[in-house]
Amino acid sequence: MQTHAHSLWLSRRARWSAGAAAALVLVLLVFGIVYRVSQRPYGFKPFDRIGGVALPAGSERARAYLDGGRAFLGRATGGGGYELRAVDSDKPATAIWTNTSLTDVDTFRSARGMVQVTGLPDARGHRRVTLLNANNGVPFTTFDVEARDRWALVGKYFVRYADAEHRLTVTDVGSGRQMAAFDQPGGAASWWLTDNWSGQQVPTSTAGEPLDEALTVDPHIVRATADRGLEVVGLAGGHVLGAGRDLAGPGDLVYPYEDQLFVATGGAGFELRAYERTHLNKSQWTWSSPDRQARPLFVASCGEQRVCVGEEHHLTQLDIATGQVVFRVEAERPSQAIPVGDRIMVRTASQSDGATETLIDAAGKTVSSWPGKRAARLDEGSYLLLPAVPPDGAFAWMGVDAEHGTARDLGSMDARPDSCTWSHTYLACATAGEFTFYRIRAPWYSL
Repeated sequence: MQTHAHSLWLSRRARWSAGAAAALVLVLLVFGIVYRVSQRPYGFKPFDRIGGVALPAGSERARAYLDGGRAFLGRATGGGGYELRAVDSDKPATAIWTNTSLTDVDTFRSARGMVQVTGLPDARGHRRVTLLNANNGVPFTTFDVEARDRWALVGKYFVRYADAEHRLTVTDVGSGRQMAAFDQPGGAASWWLTDNWSGQQVPTSTAGEPLDEALTVDPHIVRATADRGLEVVGLAGGHVLGAGRDLAGPGDLVYPYEDQLFVATGGAGFELRAYERTHLNKSQWTWSSPDRQARPLFVASCGEQRVCVGEEHHLTQLDIATGQVVFRVEAERPSQAIPVGDRIMVRTASQSDGATETLIDAAGKTVSSWPGKRAARLDEGSYLLLPAVPPDGAFAWMGVDAEHGTARDLGSMDARPDSCTWSHTYLACATAGEFTFYRIRAPWYSL
């Protein structure tokens, strides 16, 4: 009897253990699915038309600019007139506001609650830059610039190099106060904006202009000074935060990135030096190309804590803190390295197809390659593929999930790529007779 009771207790215990193990497996399975979905919340879907905004007859130079769920649509109306309107991407037929007072508009873009409108040059090369309130379309300040000037809107600061005076100025667009002014005899190419690592900064058009969100703006510039010197200037107060001599000449590449400054010497057998931007008197590390004939083509961030150097025949990825080589791969005249997750999309030259996009993994191994294409990054793990040389008529749009390196055909459209704009979820283009809006991404569980 005691033996029988003992065996029953063991069998119950075994059943309980098996049940607990099954429950644990189920919990882990559910957790794994939820975690997977949370890591890849959106996937590509074929063009899902949302709606359109009619383009009246006679409309010229129509283009759109997407900023998250809001789109800004512009068109020349003839006789120098211009119409700019804001719409909700999910309900594009209803205008949030419309501005018809603008004239002779060349381009526009959205930035930090503002819309920057740049006018066409007049006969003397003068342009007017107008800033509108993005919420109501009302202009609140203007800047007059010349054809040979260089300017940029960095957060709430308008930075302008005036070529006629060889002068660099920083102005607060809200108050109109000039924060700093410097003599800049080195010319328009002798100052640089500061890049930073942010999943929000993605190109929104073929022009490659990044979204300028409040949390992604780095309010610092670097400018060249006498004696091959460099200065780091904080835009908020116009103060010099770091300076050094004998750092870079006119032929060198200068790349400010977050709290560091990278300088690549321009000659054959170049070297790349890294500096902490407030301590420019001594480099953090130096890396020399093993190809003694190579010249640098570009230096750019290509992943979190990673920087890439393009040469005529190679691409090298370095650890940003130590300068150690992560990988070095063959690449024919690379011109761009776009980070997508822990992978990189590298654009190389191609005589037959215009360009080739190659996806490489964190170890530098090729995952996939697309001749005749150019990539447009959507977020940390996906991008669009467009023709490197746009054809006449309709062409196919492709969406790529970088984790798997797989491309999905989203559909074809007869539209000029330079009239199109995109965001994480939407695509808008000026097609025949209207601005057309599509949804190109959806939650994974709905696909």
